[in-house]
Amino acid sequence: MKTATEQSYRQRIARVIEAIILDPAAPHSVESLAAVARFSPFHFHRLYRAMTGESVAVTIRRVRLAQAANQLTASPASVTETAFEAGYDSSQSFARAFRGMTGLTPSAFQLQQQAITENLSSVTVEDRPPATLFGLRHEGPAQTIPHTFRRLAQRLAEHGRTWPDMTRIGIGSGDPEQGTGFWYFAAVILPPDDVVTEGLERRDLPGGLYACYQLMGSYTLISPTFQTLFGGWLPRSGYEPDDRPIIELYLNHPTKVMEHEVTTELLIPLRRTAA
Repeated sequence: MKTATEQSYRQRIARVIEAIILDPAAPHSVESLAAVARFSPFHFHRLYRAMTGESVAVTIRRVRLAQAANQLTASPASVTETAFEAGYDSSQSFARAFRGMTGLTPSAFQLQQQAITENLSSVTVEDRPPATLFGLRHEGPAQTIPHTFRRLAQRLAEHGRTWPDMTRIGIGSGDPEQGTGFWYFAAVILPPDDVVTEGLERRDLPGGLYACYQLMGSYTLISPTFQTLFGGWLPRSGYEPDDRPIIELYLNHPTKVMEHEVTTELLIPLRRTAA
């Protein structure tokens, strides 16, 4: 596929995902989403799965549950209210779906987030060294970040590299919920002279002081947990955020561990508050 054509296809698929994000509880169908992408409904789903690595139904479920997790973090809404807003018929079906994707019940997730705010020692403050990253700049809404990592994995596989064995890292800045000003870089840590770096963008990540929280569970929980760290832990910590990007360091791989054992280190750059 030519580069320009591939870029056009990705943009059209991104419009589909944006439509799902704007109204995840809507009765989306293959036909309606194919129209958004301006693809034939006869071939749309096969193309969508090939480019994203998942079915339309899985994307809809993932977006619904990600937004529900953010709501459970940001507001005192009950599990039942959150279930209905996410498009589920009952709190029981919502709880099953939430636990299936995150490894936690909605109530357990809320308790986990409360513990971050109430127990400051659950977050450590560490001085981290600089690192050299190679990867791809993400294009599109934050919910499509997994697809950028998938493209990076394909690039590395062409050089015989096994994706689960790589040190994977994501860096970003801005609020993914706002869109404007948000950017994200999907990367791996490699020596600069490694042949596999050809065709990948290089970024030098500065070292310094970081708040570090080890998240256990689905990647769906990353965004709401960052939300809790910024809104709950940071104001009580004696620090304020620095201008360096936030970091997501993936310590294992979902294909090698159980869902609840997936481990991601979340890092927020810090500086001490002025006296």
